[in-house]
Amino acid sequence: MLSALTIWVLYLIISVACAELPACTDTANADYDFIVVGAGAGGGPLAARLAEAGYSDAGHDTVNYNTTIPAYFIRSLEDPQIDLNYTYQEYPTGFFVTRDNQWYPRARALGGSTIHNAMVNIISGTRQDFDGLATAFNDSTWSRDNMQLTYFRRIEDNLYLVPLLSPDHGFHGWLKTSLLPFDVFSANPFFLDPQISALATSQWDPLVAGPPILDLNSLSADSAVGVGSTSFTIDGQHVRSSVRDRLAAVQQSLPGQLHLSLDTLATKILLCNSSSTVTAYGVQIAPGAALPVASNFKGKVALDMRNVTARHEVIVSAGVFQSPQLLMLSGIGDEAQLSQFGIEAIVHLPGVGTNLQDHDEVAVNWLLKDNYTLFDGCKWLSDRTDDPCLEYWLTHNHENGYAFAGAMNSVITKSSSSPPEAAPDVLTYWDPVIFRGFFRGVPQEVVDNHKGLTAVVLKGHPSSKGTVKLTGSHPQDPLDIQKLHFQAPGGSADIAAIREGIKRARELVSLLPISPFVQEEIAPGPTVITDDQIDNYIYNHVFGRCFFKPIRAFLIP
Repeated sequence: MLSALTIWVLYLIISVACAELPACTDTANADYDFIVVGAGAGGGPLAARLAEAGYSDAGHDTVNYNTTIPAYFIRSLEDPQIDLNYTYQEYPTGFFVTRDNQWYPRARALGGSTIHNAMVNIISGTRQDFDGLATAFNDSTWSRDNMQLTYFRRIEDNLYLVPLLSPDHGFHGWLKTSLLPFDVFSANPFFLDPQISALATSQWDPLVAGPPILDLNSLSADSAVGVGSTSFTIDGQHVRSSVRDRLAAVQQSLPGQLHLSLDTLATKILLCNSSSTVTAYGVQIAPGAALPVASNFKGKVALDMRNVTARHEVIVSAGVFQSPQLLMLSGIGDEAQLSQFGIEAIVHLPGVGTNLQDHDEVAVNWLLKDNYTLFDGCKWLSDRTDDPCLEYWLTHNHENGYAFAGAMNSVITKSSSSPPEAAPDVLTYWDPVIFRGFFRGVPQEVVDNHKGLTAVVLKGHPSSKGTVKLTGSHPQDPLDIQKLHFQAPGGSADIAAIREGIKRARELVSLLPISPFVQEEIAPGPTVITDDQIDNYIYNHVFGRCFFKPIRAFLIP
């Protein structure tokens, strides 16, 4: 369901160049063996595996309640120590719905967005992504089966299955995975009120949601439809498990072999000419500099630059927005766009910054009649004296509502317009909060309401293709991010799939056991009934998480 590839590696030898470059020299005296730009979901694990002589560029190393307590992930979105506040334009100018300056939170710390995400760990529905890569590269190691059996098993430390009965999973890796923390209720049965009990079981109606899926992350479930228990990247002590933990462990076990450059901005890839090919031999960096979307940005300034060089490879894993920016600032991109800002095109690759895609997500919200006992008195604060739930968390082995992350059960379905051979394309995840999407102030809205219910309908493998463009040649110039939602062929089918998901969520909430506890639907609301009304709601409230469509961004000749 989720994209198989969210970061990109820069292929270091590119055959088509259009500008004069210095000749490559002997790299024996380079600073590092490898340079990895980015310490998030892609760059972090790679840097750890190259720890014998690696170099990673990262933001802060931040460890606090927001980055470790599962339920505090909502607070982490506005944590000034780590936040990146991107804005984007949802639709093209002149579209009948205007949604400019939309907020898109990311993290600038060691571990990247793995320290502020919702910890949902679902890898089903990715066969077409990985198998597509295997075909494109003529390399079977990219296949869905091999990626799970060779790599997923290697990184996973599964805490909820039996090894002998679970050949698709790993039990000795660095990424802890677990299910919902039902031990919280056995530790304190008071938390298990009738509302939370009804919510936990209400999605399991086989006539509406489909059959049970016993393991959402098994190979056999990749194309399954039905309802399953969500897996999370949370350890046995109910603490977030992330790439940051992996990097910290490697640095401790291999001192001096993994060098982290914190609070450093990568500004350019250093390129040279080797036998008529373009080769990356290092990175230009600006220690102490901030991105314009960071809380610690104080204005664009002349940057204090220095160069770091690599003996072997430079790997760009700077995220969905900064990776294309870094490539374009280095002269790799669309020659016409680069020339607008006085950037000499080294390699004309017009695909850089195109094919931006976004999971289409739309929330349906209900208000229940009573507060959940599980969240009684909870304020999601950092001072235990002001938050009784934090005090309880710290003194009762992490056994309360703060052990829960960003979803409960997950319903996986296939839209009616999908061809028979297509994978399931709609995921609906449920949460005992009011969550309307990403907008400034959403963390406080979530924590202020203790009797909410949300179903987020997510359309996987969407049709939309957006862009990331430069607005200037300075590394601290903001980016022009256009999502262009629903504008590509297939946009109307995506809308229809989300509409079906909204109707299905409404049907589940109208049934026992949850219906007696529902006070009202607050979004879209009881007056939004017809298909046209629901579609209008979708256009005005869609949100999501970005990725680039694999392959095209860097391999267009």
